[in-house]
Amino acid sequence: MATYTGKPVTLPRPIGQIYEKVADLSQYREMVEQLPEEQREKLSGVAFEGECIRMDAPAIGQLVFKISERVPTSRVCFSAEGCPVPLSLSLDLKEAAPESTTLTPAIKIEIPPMLRPFIGNKIQEAADKFGEVFTSLFK
Repeated sequence: MATYTGKPVTLPRPIGQIYEKVADLSQYREMVEQLPEEQREKLSGVAFEGECIRMDAPAIGQLVFKISERVPTSRVCFSAEGCPVPLSLSLDLKEAAPESTTLTPAIKIEIPPMLRPFIGNKIQEAADKFGEVFTSLFK
């Protein structure tokens, strides 16, 4: 299984607050609708529905991630549904300071090594996009 780790992002909120927001996706639809147009454009192709995140991934199509694991204040994992290959997303949280949190997204996917050079960069882009999503929501 290959792991593509997104760029860590630092969010200006305490770790407990970030964990609560990441572990409960029900509030995101309203949050996205309240963002300025410029920030909403960065989130195009991403939708939050109950316990799921739907997103358009370049060269892959639409992915649906459902929460599969919660480790209070440190980690939330999502598993892809309806994907032809095993695929998961994890969001690791670490306290950067009392009032800020570092979030690091990672995508694990089972693809043959010979295909990694062809699609690996697209998966890396998707991992980085998850960090951008949360940066847009918490600024």
